[in-house]
Amino acid sequence: MQKEKPIQATLVEFACDCGGGFYRVDESVRVIHSNPKQWKHKCSACHKETYFTFPYPMVKYKGQEFVLAKHIRFEVND
Repeated sequence: MQKEKPIQATLVEFACDCGGGFYRVDESVRVIHSNPKQWKHKCSACHKETYFTFPYPMVKYKGQEFVLAKHIRFEVND
């Protein structure tokens, strides 16, 4: 049985150089299965695109980095 309890975690975002937005995973594009994997991101303001080896935003708790489940469970079907 799953149980929940509140914790204090930090949301980590990656700011774009445009100064107006943050990078978010582009969920319409498949993950590149290189080593390490790469996720395509788009700025929420200027729509600049880039690839990161970690899907943003992420959560940090006690020095550990956690990926949101939606970025590891599902992929776009062709």
